[in-house]
Amino acid sequence: MLKNERKNIMISKKVWAFLIFSAIIIFLFGVSEYKEYKKEENLRIERVLNKINLKIELVMSSIGDLETSEPIKEYYNSKEISYYNLIKVLQEIQKKNNVYGKIGYALSLGKETSDIVVTGNGTRNKKEHLKKIGALKKIEEDSKIILIPKKKEISFILKNEIFNLEEGIFWIVTLDRELFFSELYDSEDGKWEILKNNKIYSLDKDSVVKRRGSEGYILRSSGLNFKFLYTPNNASFYQMLFLKSFAIFVSLLLLAILIDYSVRLYAERKDLIGEINSLSVVDRRKNLRDFVLGIRRIGEVGELTRKVKALQGRKLKIILVEIFDSDDEGLDFKNFTLAREYLKDSLSSDGVYEHIDIDYKSIAFIIPEESDSVIEDAFHFILENIGQKYSVELIAAVSNEFVSVESFPQEYITCKKILDAKFMAKGRKVLFSENIKSGKLILTYPIETEAKLVSKLLNGNLQGAKKIVDEIFLDRINPEAMDKKDIKEFTGLLYNTLNRVVVQLKEFESSLQCENLDIESITKTGDLDKIRVIFNDLISEICKQKKSSEQDENEAIREKIKTYIDSNYHIDFSLDNLADYLGLSFKYTSILFKKVMGDNFKNYINMYRIEKAKEILKSKKDIKIKDLAEKLGYNSSNTFIRIFKKYEGISPTQFNPEEILEK
Repeated sequence: MLKNERKNIMISKKVWAFLIFSAIIIFLFGVSEYKEYKKEENLRIERVLNKINLKIELVMSSIGDLETSEPIKEYYNSKEISYYNLIKVLQEIQKKNNVYGKIGYALSLGKETSDIVVTGNGTRNKKEHLKKIGALKKIEEDSKIILIPKKKEISFILKNEIFNLEEGIFWIVTLDRELFFSELYDSEDGKWEILKNNKIYSLDKDSVVKRRGSEGYILRSSGLNFKFLYTPNNASFYQMLFLKSFAIFVSLLLLAILIDYSVRLYAERKDLIGEINSLSVVDRRKNLRDFVLGIRRIGEVGELTRKVKALQGRKLKIILVEIFDSDDEGLDFKNFTLAREYLKDSLSSDGVYEHIDIDYKSIAFIIPEESDSVIEDAFHFILENIGQKYSVELIAAVSNEFVSVESFPQEYITCKKILDAKFMAKGRKVLFSENIKSGKLILTYPIETEAKLVSKLLNGNLQGAKKIVDEIFLDRINPEAMDKKDIKEFTGLLYNTLNRVVVQLKEFESSLQCENLDIESITKTGDLDKIRVIFNDLISEICKQKKSSEQDENEAIREKIKTYIDSNYHIDFSLDNLADYLGLSFKYTSILFKKVMGDNFKNYINMYRIEKAKEILKSKKDIKIKDLAEKLGYNSSNTFIRIFKKYEGISPTQFNPEEILEK
């Protein structure tokens, strides 16, 4: 009985010690998490606000640019405004609105002495326009900046004191709520509002409320001189903190059970360290790679790595990382080797991650029980660092979630299919299958792809150009899932690319009939299949004209080279002399000579002179070898004899045309 009491006391002490220890650990963890949360929250707010401020600075910069234009200056200074001046002012404002209007702002210009307001859509009656935006009564205010909130937009009237304008001049800046404030609109992490003259304007609805004291963050904005009020939503953080604290408590509770497991795991780890230096580990890793690539079946590969064994039964994902453009001629694959080691080191802190070296341009990772958002954040950060550190652009594809090891090959294929769409990723570093299925990838292509396409077309390489077009147009993408606006932007990119090709072709080859190319036809349809057919037809016609022009040019150059050789074979001339005659560089002349004449310069000239020598020997059998060598442009008879023997197999003195004919 005493023994049981002592046992109960010991258990009670352990329980109290465990509870106190757990409380301390959870408290310290909570403090650390809260500090990190506040730090990340402040950084996130700063990043979001910086994006909005950049847009505001762009608005102010646009107004500043317009202020310096001659039509605007004339509009300011003229008491009587001419129709021509109004047209020029309208064009200047439309130019800015068309170029930058996609970010969600529009500019209008007014004058108190005038009954009209110049907007991006034309001139408007001043009273009707001010009434429409809700500013008719507010225009008389003395404030330099007047804010007018509406349901779909927020307008600002900027008076002349801001830009030192003529008296009575004012600008109207109209901001589209949903476009301009897209980074703030309906934020799940907190609520954003505009604070102006101690009034708060909500961004998700047209309302003005009383200020709530010190609640939230007050953040100053640039340019338009108003403030943002941000009220954080901490509920999700406290919920996450509770769940993590509970997980820590459970983990500590299971610590005693895990001690035994840890001892056994340590023993297995020692065995693993011993096996690393053995060939068996190498074989296991090769088995894993062959199995993932589908080279061998699961029953044929034998034993896989220990980490894969440990991962069995857990929810897994494969992340395939590869070089974005392995066809780039300037790419140094040594840098990818360094980048691959950096990737392994970055993920080695979590011992359950397994890696598979696929080939010279890709590596795969097996990741257990991670959400897509965590994977995207982690890999985007790592791949950005690699790009800056090693000058290698990498992109990652994430497979679907699976449990069975037998699913490795299928999910690897899923990653490869996802990466087929990388040229439409528009700056994304981590791609998921959902991006493709939902059509979230925008139809576009990077400037590097356009440069390669332009290069192929300028060289008349139709097959190479069509290969790049196949990368741009992917059959797997569902055109019905694409927005009409995105398709229009995509056709605009194709149109601009063809325009650049035509401009460069005209610069180098004015004889090409580029004006016959109807490149505008590509913008007259919204059907992706038709766009692809038209684009292929246009590049085929460009290559056809380029090839035809190149053949004509080559024929002209061939005749010039023959004329020069016919006139100068009797003197000792070099490729440099021919290059000077053609007006080309030595290197280019060498390449061009072989292309149009079918042989290199030295071999062709020697064969030409040998044929001339045979003609002379037929007509003048008693000619001296020395004289013959001089007639053919050789500096010495020995050189001539050696070359003649090399090509004919006999010396010039042994050459007998009658004997050759008889034989």
